[in-house]
Amino acid sequence: MEEKDFLLDIVYKNQTVRFKVVNPEAPLATLMTNLRHAIGQDGKLIFDFPSIDSTGAPMEYFFGKEDPELHEIGVLRPRIGRTEQTLADYGVENGDMLHLIADPFPG
Repeated sequence: MEEKDFLLDIVYKNQTVRFKVVNPEAPLATLMTNLRHAIGQDGKLIFDFPSIDSTGAPMEYFFGKEDPELHEIGVLRPRIGRTEQTLADYGVENGDMLHLIADPFPG
């Protein structure tokens, strides 16, 4: 029996891309790295991730998931304390929509 693909709809700057997650149990930091380097069928990067913002501050990116009741997007932190977080830790399931959130951090 063939396993069903684990697909997420990733939204960034008003663009939505269906992204196949090879290992849904991987840490969120690994998934973000894979997404940053993902190439589309046209041979170009799927998303343009600037590494610095307009002020020159380094940029970090996080996944975010909308709370259906509050209609607010909560940040999925890649680690809590020393524990790496996964999609399952945040209840993310096949077919869910996640947002990419850019976060400049002070240098």
